[in-house]
Amino acid sequence: MTGHSGPLADVVARLGTVVGIPVVPYAPDGGVDLALTGKLADRLISSGLGAITPNGNTGEFYALSPRERADVARTVVDAVGDRAVVIVGVGLDLATARAEAQRAAELGAHAVMVHQPVLPYMSRQGWVEYTAAVADAVPRLAVLPYVSSPAIRGADVAALARRAANVVGIKYSVPDPVGFAETVQDTDADLLWIAGLAESYATSAWQAGARAFTSGLVNVVPEISFGLLDALRHDDAARAAAVWRRIRRFEQLRARDRSADNVSVVKEAMHQLGLCDRSVRPPSTTLPDADRVEITRILEEWTDRKAQA
Repeated sequence: MTGHSGPLADVVARLGTVVGIPVVPYAPDGGVDLALTGKLADRLISSGLGAITPNGNTGEFYALSPRERADVARTVVDAVGDRAVVIVGVGLDLATARAEAQRAAELGAHAVMVHQPVLPYMSRQGWVEYTAAVADAVPRLAVLPYVSSPAIRGADVAALARRAANVVGIKYSVPDPVGFAETVQDTDADLLWIAGLAESYATSAWQAGARAFTSGLVNVVPEISFGLLDALRHDDAARAAAVWRRIRRFEQLRARDRSADNVSVVKEAMHQLGLCDRSVRPPSTTLPDADRVEITRILEEWTDRKAQA
């Protein structure tokens, strides 16, 4: 990356890594357990995670109230400090997204991740204007738009980069490897590309130009995600394929039915490891007994392989 200088360049350099999306643990009364939120963030950073996104989708962004989102952001920023890049997720209506981005800057976050707008009608130019307006609200922060619509193309990303100099990268989450490769090639801008569909798409995205990937799995067994990153950095296709085979069933459970159980699978695994409760908020649901048993089997396999390593 050569298009940025000063603090933004430093943030970009540190973002070429696993970007962990932490879960939000709930207390018995259903509220957010902020003390545990901080402990889980510290666990991730202490394990070696270099970038963390509170209020991401694995953190049930859309199920949290404005007060809860603010509390989660503050808690994670306080727990992490400068040990890792903190990228606070913001979104919803434009006024809310701008206000929460400004609050993230005040808290001391290093960057914001702008969720894909959820309105049913979104033009390509409207996406550029929405994201640029959020970026303009925090000119000193790095901004990472979350692209999950195939309507957004390379020309749109390039237009956004021209509008907002602090847009330093793109979290690309469209499940289309060819589309991703074309978008990268068609974007005339110096940006960091992040594979936003986690380990499942990290290898193909890396071949097309990504140099980071998001992860919910990292909440469970961080070293698996770090192992994949190391394999990709060393162009070790065999080792990357071995990691994928190891996590395939876990990620399939998360992805089925249009990712209905994406968070529930992660939280069930964490529950079984004694890290947090399995509870999720509607419209998500906890897993049925049969899936819980399968998670147990997966964790046992991972533990056995770790012991053998």
